[in-house]
Amino acid sequence: MLKIIIKISLFVIPALIIAGILGNHSCSSAKYKVGDCKLEKIEKSALYKNGKFFNPKENYKIEYSKIIPLLWEVIFTDNDRKPAKKLPSQKINFKKITNAKSDELKVTWVGHSSQIINIDGKIILMDPVFANRTAFMGPARFNGDIPFKLEDLPEVDAVLISHNHYDHLSSTTIETIHQRVQHFITPLMVGAELESMGVPRDKITELDWWDEITLFDDLLIALTPAQHFSGRGLFDGAQTLWGSYVIQGPYHKIFYSGDSGYFEGFKQIGEKYGPFNYTFMECGAYDERWHTMHLMPEETAQAHIDLKGKVLQPMHWGTFDLALHSWYDPIVRVSNAADSLGIKLSTPIIGETIIIDENLATERWWKPIIANNE
Repeated sequence: MLKIIIKISLFVIPALIIAGILGNHSCSSAKYKVGDCKLEKIEKSALYKNGKFFNPKENYKIEYSKIIPLLWEVIFTDNDRKPAKKLPSQKINFKKITNAKSDELKVTWVGHSSQIINIDGKIILMDPVFANRTAFMGPARFNGDIPFKLEDLPEVDAVLISHNHYDHLSSTTIETIHQRVQHFITPLMVGAELESMGVPRDKITELDWWDEITLFDDLLIALTPAQHFSGRGLFDGAQTLWGSYVIQGPYHKIFYSGDSGYFEGFKQIGEKYGPFNYTFMECGAYDERWHTMHLMPEETAQAHIDLKGKVLQPMHWGTFDLALHSWYDPIVRVSNAADSLGIKLSTPIIGETIIIDENLATERWWKPIIANNE
């Protein structure tokens, strides 16, 4: 909900809101035509009815009576939503990513939910938003430019998209990088949007919840449930599916949450696919008013336990101002929860490439920044 409201707050009159949305050529109503084999698969999904997807239990609804009070808070409250200075980051060294043993797991956080992963020799991008704004006139990165030049990106084995919100699916990024990507994996109907961004159909595989695909003979990818929603404009809500991912190579197994509220699906995924060497878990852009669609930090920690995860990396924080909490609230609360529950936390800075092994050690780099601002 707040993502829509933030867009509204950027414009003075409704005409400019609509112009801003329509002016972004990726504002998608891309669909498959009747008779398309991909549409036939979508229509057979148990999550699809009357042209829209739904969560089995909790579904997203805009409460219009709360828009004006929320808009007031967005405009007139600060709450340290952005840091006073840029947070620590470093330029990505792609040699550190590509020069890896076949049995290594390397992780590079690009900010928000975007990850570059080398899992057992395969390069995977998760929700790549390699741009300084989520969309035209949308929220800008408060942590500086992306930490690399797009032309330096190496060949990519697969790109996985969790859902079509602008902070997870960037049209400018996809248009720029798709020629150096072998495979795109998406939830149902998101493939139509990728095709509209120039990605050849034969590179795209769409999955329903619990569907699996094996790439390169030894890399299993499964789309798993998430309790969330989709939409890139005011009138295309729930027209594409959303989800989380399981990625299993010969030596490592990881989980990527995408966006989700807390639900029983985490335990189901843990029972079916766990344990996981590493979990990337949403932790940010939450609020009690949309609690069912975004994890609270304490729920991030509990979901990691439900999944039978070994190491937890919080994501979806420290990059874009998408909620009313302070920029540091997610990481402070999730680290406190992790400590109380005995969870091993991974907290790289943006651009840092880390190797995930038993010697993993990460610094709680945000503590002195918070202390200096008090």
